[in-house]
Amino acid sequence: MWYSIRWEKVPRPPGCYEPHIIHVKTTFLDEEGQMISVTRLYEEWIGVCTNRIDKIVSVLQESFPNCPVRYVCLGQVRKILPYLEQRFHKLHLDSPTKPFYKVYIRANTAEVGQFLNKFKVSYYEKNDWLVRIYIDLCTKYQTQGFYYKWYTVANALNLMDSFEMHPDQTHTPDWTIAAFDIETVPMDGGNRIPTGLDKTDEIVMISLYIWNRKGLKYWLLYRLPCETEPIDMEHTYAYTCEKKMLNDFHCLIKDCHVLTGYNIYGFDLPCIFLRLFWLDMPEILRYYSSVLVGRVIVPTFKNKLCVDEYHYFRIFSNYNLPGFKLDDVAKKKLNEAKVPIQSMGLWSWYTHPGVDSNLVHCASLAKCYDTLKPFRIPITEFGTFRDYMRYCLKDSCLVYRLFELETILNFLVERANFTDWNAVQALLMGNSGFLLQVFKTYGTRLGFFINAKFLKSPIDPKKYASLFVNKSQTYQGALNYIDESQDSYADVSVMDFASMYPSALVSGNLCYGTCTILSREEWLACPRAQTLKNIPYRTHGEQDFVHDAFGHGPVFQYPPYDPTVDNFVIVINEQSEAFLPCIVRHFVSLREHHQRKYKETKDVYHYNAQLCIKILINSLYGVMANKESCLAYLPIAMIIVTLARYQLLGAYHYLKRQNYLVCYADTDSLMVQSWPENNCDSVNAYLNLSFGSLKYEQRMTRLLVLSRKRYIYQTSKGQIVTKGFQKRTNEIIEFISQLVLENVWSFIFNVSKPVPDPAKGLSYAWLEENLSMESRGWILWADIMQQVQYKCRDAKKYSIYRKTKHLEEYKSPHCAAVRMLEKHPEKQNDFIEYTYSRADVSAREASKWVMDARECKWVNCEQLFMSQKKIFCLLLNKAFWKRPQAPMDLVDMVMNALRWKQFMHAELLYWHKTRERGNARKIIMLVEKGLKYTFCVNVHIKKVGRQIVRRARKRKAAEEETQ
Repeated sequence: MWYSIRWEKVPRPPGCYEPHIIHVKTTFLDEEGQMISVTRLYEEWIGVCTNRIDKIVSVLQESFPNCPVRYVCLGQVRKILPYLEQRFHKLHLDSPTKPFYKVYIRANTAEVGQFLNKFKVSYYEKNDWLVRIYIDLCTKYQTQGFYYKWYTVANALNLMDSFEMHPDQTHTPDWTIAAFDIETVPMDGGNRIPTGLDKTDEIVMISLYIWNRKGLKYWLLYRLPCETEPIDMEHTYAYTCEKKMLNDFHCLIKDCHVLTGYNIYGFDLPCIFLRLFWLDMPEILRYYSSVLVGRVIVPTFKNKLCVDEYHYFRIFSNYNLPGFKLDDVAKKKLNEAKVPIQSMGLWSWYTHPGVDSNLVHCASLAKCYDTLKPFRIPITEFGTFRDYMRYCLKDSCLVYRLFELETILNFLVERANFTDWNAVQALLMGNSGFLLQVFKTYGTRLGFFINAKFLKSPIDPKKYASLFVNKSQTYQGALNYIDESQDSYADVSVMDFASMYPSALVSGNLCYGTCTILSREEWLACPRAQTLKNIPYRTHGEQDFVHDAFGHGPVFQYPPYDPTVDNFVIVINEQSEAFLPCIVRHFVSLREHHQRKYKETKDVYHYNAQLCIKILINSLYGVMANKESCLAYLPIAMIIVTLARYQLLGAYHYLKRQNYLVCYADTDSLMVQSWPENNCDSVNAYLNLSFGSLKYEQRMTRLLVLSRKRYIYQTSKGQIVTKGFQKRTNEIIEFISQLVLENVWSFIFNVSKPVPDPAKGLSYAWLEENLSMESRGWILWADIMQQVQYKCRDAKKYSIYRKTKHLEEYKSPHCAAVRMLEKHPEKQNDFIEYTYSRADVSAREASKWVMDARECKWVNCEQLFMSQKKIFCLLLNKAFWKRPQAPMDLVDMVMNALRWKQFMHAELLYWHKTRERGNARKIIMLVEKGLKYTFCVNVHIKKVGRQIVRRARKRKAAEEETQ
């Protein structure tokens, strides 16, 4: 058996011209990973959806005399168009069943296609040859894909006779995969990113990991920075010539089937291409090419599969990542980081005149740093030459480990197999393009004929303008609800609507030709619409959680439409089988099959297949709502969210009637206190949905709701989980989060208090006895702020180093880079370093940007956790201050270094001094008294504080004398 990895349409060989025949070259891998290519003939055909095939054939024969015409009926096929509103006007509500025919004709297929288009007959165009192969092969073997499958190939010339698919074989071939990374240096000493566009930009290091089932090998190829002996390090190879290094690199990857890396589309591969051009290496350069996939230019080498992990994580894993740099992804996924040095430090090793043999082999970082004096790089972020070799090698290692951990290749292969695309197209094409291809391939096999030429929504969004609810002028989305009676709860069960939006689409029979939204006037003028299912289109709010509009019947029913009250109505034709529900129902069933198989076999094939299906069906709603998509149909999106809101409200009021407290509800989930069962059977019996159900997800031991979309809970295993907190973090945010969370949690739920940790440098004064709760909160916040300021004493540590653009290229006129470039226009399109400086009150600047971190005397630490500040304030208010509104203004006062530094210092110093004697004064921070401080007041407090401290010292000295 052979595994197909590439399908290509190749030029016809010289000789007999057969316009209806194409030549298809297929590249396979055998069981050992060796590549084999075969070329077979494929009889090209045009798809026709009609119930008058005899007339079509006769007209074709008249238009193309002497050209034999034959046809094969593929099955009973129904078109997904026209739209429901058009059919109301034409009095054609039900779409007639039309057989789908494959028409073969010995004529130019482009001419035949133009002919069919002229006569308004749907057809597949000639560039859809892969779609036709998909339909042929997948229909023959009843499988979901053909592109990446196992085949036995016979000697017959015809592709359909020659290829025998083995759909039950789900294992993968022995792919050979290469992960690589390059390091570049501007050899002229320029302050720019060395992308290869400049002739002096050289590649100085290449790390490479190659693996298959036989094992793993890795190399580091590097150019010596001076005349010296190679570094004594395993798997490293030294060069004195960049040209020779590049030549050996390409020799190493020549037998690989897949190339991967991080941002290789945007940097590594284009840079290698440019260096081959500058070095005049046409013998390798001729194997490079590029292809436009969606909006991304994908560089290729020898037709290998090139997979950029940056795009993979940005598209498929962005929901749980703090950022998309390799370091961010590796920390989250692998709990591992890159070598903590700046790559720009490598420039000094190749451009500084002081680099010699002794320095290259030197193990002393201090000596290397003193000699090279790298520009704007502290010694903590610099490395020896050996460190930079490890740095380059580690990058490729992380790419390799991420590729294997995420089973990226298997995932992309299974995603591609739902269409006629390859893995790179499955990676980069957007949801609209991918779904369209699924419709054209998979949809045709399920009995629906899709013609992309007519997929253009005729709906004018202005028609629904009166329904739009927010500033962005869009329809109302999901609902959320918070119980105002309390903030914290114990024993909370989470109920979740499984795939709520796809389920609403299926249960409502929503499709292009089965649903619409009509105004009251349109509905009254259309008697046919009044005979169909009618549901009022309404916007919902807090009042709908108070008033039960569903009655007390035993089964959930949508509210009836009343034209005297409701301005718009949802009209659904439930009599015709719809395309979108059919394909969703099929994929949901297929996903359940793969989920069962994965539990039984733990075969990664089944895991990735079900994951691809989940992403596919969940993207349907977004595609329908996206006005830029050719598949968009606004009424479907509006109806889906409306039905979902009704279902959420119905479940809420049912639980309320059963005397259960719903703590929180959001979009597709309900959090219910003291629910006795570990299932939702009674709620589902009430909802009685034709498709989809409410599922029991988990039980929380404790829940703290902060605001909409933001809450904290404790699992049954004791783990505390936050939802709605920003993913991007830093050392300061982690430090504050830990202290605030553990103290808030302990004081709200009366559990064990945090154990003081002297290593944090905190006083833990808020844990002392006989303090009011409000004082505890302010002391905790003030103590945290003192430590944060201490941690930020090194301005360089939190500086930002970036390449600027030209001023006119910035979208925001208020960002920090723009403000700096307005003062320093010479820094446009150059590297700059800047940091947050403490507020300058005299200049009335909230924060000041400093171009050189070394000029910054004190970092404005507030900027480092600005995005989380409100969350911290909310948490402290819930636990300690208990004010109607979180006191953000008072929190800001404590944080402002100029206004509060002296005040806190005096108050806390006095507290510490008196506590040492055993009779500590129980401080009530002055904010508790409601005083509004100004800079002048703080100066006064500072003076008073000094007097207090001075008196305390005198008293202590007097006591010591008397003793």
